[in-house]
Amino acid sequence: MYLDQLTISLLFGTGVQRQEIKAVLDKFPQLKLLGQTTDPQSFVGQHKGVSPDVVLVEMNGESRVPEWLENLPQEMPHTQVLVCSYNREPDFLIRAMQVGIREFLPLPLTQGDLEGALSRVRTARKQLMPVDTPEGRIIVVTGHKGGAGSTTVAVNLAQALAESTPGRVALVDLGRPFPDVGTFLDQESNYSIADLIQNIATLDKSFIQRIMQPYGARLSILHGASDFKEQDSIDLESLEQIFVLLRNMYDFIVIDLSHWLDELFLKVLTESDLVLMLTGLTVPDLRNLKKLWPYTIEWHQDKRKIKIVVNRYDNSSGLQLRDIENILQHPTFATLPSDYPAMMQCLNQGTPLMSAAPRSKLCRGIKELAARVVQEIGDKESESDGAAAPKKKFWLF
Repeated sequence: MYLDQLTISLLFGTGVQRQEIKAVLDKFPQLKLLGQTTDPQSFVGQHKGVSPDVVLVEMNGESRVPEWLENLPQEMPHTQVLVCSYNREPDFLIRAMQVGIREFLPLPLTQGDLEGALSRVRTARKQLMPVDTPEGRIIVVTGHKGGAGSTTVAVNLAQALAESTPGRVALVDLGRPFPDVGTFLDQESNYSIADLIQNIATLDKSFIQRIMQPYGARLSILHGASDFKEQDSIDLESLEQIFVLLRNMYDFIVIDLSHWLDELFLKVLTESDLVLMLTGLTVPDLRNLKKLWPYTIEWHQDKRKIKIVVNRYDNSSGLQLRDIENILQHPTFATLPSDYPAMMQCLNQGTPLMSAAPRSKLCRGIKELAARVVQEIGDKESESDGAAAPKKKFWLF
């Protein structure tokens, strides 16, 4: 594989130059080395006016992310920061992601790992360029705890979008440990997202179409992996490739995302165009949401795309919407009414609300939510006098 010309600088964060890393870089003739240093404090100053495409930071086995590394992505915003280290502890990886580092390479550094990382850098550079063909939009439905109703809302929102818009809609089940979309729609499938992961090297649109299960004329479903071991095989790099293909195939991609606070959860949030965070209107709900909210904003980096949706809303409960807004300093995006009979009818029949209870107040609420989602995404697309702003891509370790 030959890569486009890239410039790179080496930063040995532990203060010792490692010739084996330099030897790996020497195997890439189209990779121009701008410099190398063991002094993190003066590194940024050395690149004033000449910002490399890539900075490769060697951290050896450091157990924490130092302050200078936390600041590096902000001080060099046009440079992709790659970190290589022996440490793969979750706390270390998550903190690195939170500060803007999207690529993690294990030590000892290999030619194959670096080649893959540089290829993703090149792809990301191309994706930052404006394109004429609009990409599909990823809408994540999740909650701050189990039982928030994300599967019910995701299934019915996807169906509402399929019925109210001319585009094609994909519904992706990332519920863990129990993916429930198939159960909610009384569907059994021989294929799941695990089949895409297992064939990631040869993945293309035609293969995805064979795996997706149609549901009506414009809605297709990518079922979740029911086997716990298969769920563990969903690596983040493969997930990003799947998202890229889905964006090119569908106008809306609705993701039912469980609330597990792990790397996969963070990855899906950073990839999304809109996050619908479901909550109830009770004191325990608000306490939990208050704890999660600062991290959610930090992970997504654009709080305007995080939308609070109050599910099972009952204005006679004693708490008011303004209580959420006062706690989070963030407006409520929408409410969905408490409508237990309609929801039970939907679940027992294994069909969406539009079929099981089309005149219910919950069905009307879902349709109104779909309209607001389309309006919100349309508003974002119409910025800059109607020109779609290029969407920045992220990747994880």
